[in-house]
Amino acid sequence: MANRYHDEQEKLREKRELLKLKQGIIDESEVIEDYEISHDYKQPEGASKKIENFFYHYKWHVIAIALIVFFVGYMVIQTVTKEKNDLYVLAISTTNESNIYVKQVDIEKALEQYCPDFDGNGYVHVGVNFMNIAKDAIIADYSDAENFKFQAELFTGDSQLYLTDQGIIDVINSIGNGEIEFFTVMSEEYPDAAFYKDQGLQLNTTDFIDAARWTDCSDIVGLYVRDVFEGQTGDPEDIAEQRARALEVMDNII
Repeated sequence: MANRYHDEQEKLREKRELLKLKQGIIDESEVIEDYEISHDYKQPEGASKKIENFFYHYKWHVIAIALIVFFVGYMVIQTVTKEKNDLYVLAISTTNESNIYVKQVDIEKALEQYCPDFDGNGYVHVGVNFMNIAKDAIIADYSDAENFKFQAELFTGDSQLYLTDQGIIDVINSIGNGEIEFFTVMSEEYPDAAFYKDQGLQLNTTDFIDAARWTDCSDIVGLYVRDVFEGQTGDPEDIAEQRARALEVMDNII
């Protein structure tokens, strides 16, 4: 029994030594005395053999590089071909009665019908960002988070066109602790249109509701353009450009 165990251990030791010799870790072995190392390495013959030999030794390197190239290429393509918005619109519900959320997709498509190709890239895309700051929201924590996002938006000025309900003015006044002329007075330029407090275009008095398939649009839902403010954190040129686009789209709807 002891001899058998000794023989197995000896064979295992020889295998380890043989592996070390083949890998070039050692040049000679006391365990395997008659092993000869061949230094006459022959390059594989033929292009296919060379390629096969290359992939045999470096296949994981090639796979890793290919994956990196693929993902980098994918990100570049996404960045280059990603649609840029001709217009950014903020859709806000201060009450669930406004029913804006369920019409978000139709609102976006309808706005695109009134929006020119400002970028001149061959297509029109309006980005609608929805926020629910309704006090009667089912999930209170969600509403609080949306309020924080909304207050941040007030300072950036990324969106100059607001599609919202009449409660928005009270919300903004509560944030500023007083009367704030946040939206542009439009009634003087469009005396025949229906405005809420001279600022918000009442949407259900326009053809917009047909384009948005929104025949039951509430009287409280309107379209507003931000007024000009100092101290906004956004890029002044971008803000001015978006405001000009918002006024043009408002004019097209009226």
